[in-house]
Amino acid sequence: MSARGGSAFGGKKIQYLDMLKQSFSITWENKFLWLLGFLIFLGSVGTNLNVNNNSAIEQGKKIQDIAALMQNNPKLTIALGLVLIVVMLALFLLRILAVAGTIKAINDINLYRQLSVIAILKEAKKYLGRLILLEVIVFVALILVMVVLAIPVLYLFALKAKLLAVFISIIAIAIIVPLAILAYYLHRYAAMYIILGDEKIKMSLESAYILFAKNVKESLIMALVVVATGLLMIMAIVISAILLAIVFVPLGFVLYLILAKTGIMITAVIAILICATASVIVFSWYEAFLQTFWLLFFKQIASEKNNEKMILEKLEVEGKIPSPEVV
Repeated sequence: MSARGGSAFGGKKIQYLDMLKQSFSITWENKFLWLLGFLIFLGSVGTNLNVNNNSAIEQGKKIQDIAALMQNNPKLTIALGLVLIVVMLALFLLRILAVAGTIKAINDINLYRQLSVIAILKEAKKYLGRLILLEVIVFVALILVMVVLAIPVLYLFALKAKLLAVFISIIAIAIIVPLAILAYYLHRYAAMYIILGDEKIKMSLESAYILFAKNVKESLIMALVVVATGLLMIMAIVISAILLAIVFVPLGFVLYLILAKTGIMITAVIAILICATASVIVFSWYEAFLQTFWLLFFKQIASEKNNEKMILEKLEVEGKIPSPEVV
């Protein structure tokens, strides 16, 4: 799986398959990355809680119950709300630290495999402020654009100009989608420049934009490859769950004959524990694998950019130095 791209200094070839193999090898041989991956996974799950898994009627009933609880226990509600905010903020910071630590460790694996995870996180802490600011800048900028584009649409709907509102909505979506893609890559590449190059926010965003502009096709292909690896992982988890069910269904039946309902409960608890533990391990490895894959890709396209810069600087220097014949 590879793709060719072009540049002013000749064609470039991104070896996606080789990077996948290398990423797998690095994460498999360095299990401490799995713990960092677990922290990323934990932070991602904690900051992306989704409770909308029931029907609209059930959701409405839950909202009414929550509203009643808030009215009857205002102090408890405030306390729980504050605890939830603190926990989500802590997980958000943990995710950023873990990502920075993982990237730093992968970039110099021979050095960082000798350190503890806590030591790696402590070193990554010096990038925390800039990485938080980066997330805020990208998020706020994208939200502001969405709000600006949504205002005329809402205004037209208020005027009952539905046809024109739908047309403007389509245009707004056509603008937002590319901007969201750009924001994603700006955030990812700028974070790399901050962690690996110790760059300031402004410089990292400028570097990220230039890098993405020169590698749009390669970056989009990279995203597709990442999606493909995610689908393969999900398929592997589903197949493993089916195999686990094939093993535990007969076991549950046997225990049911011996212990009745208690046997089924024991079987279900064991199966759930095994499935949950295996899933956490797999997702922890996958988070570390993804960071490794993205880092290898970033270093490849960034090194080509640096090579082009060096060639340009060399040409400029050679152009300024007079030849011996002229002298």
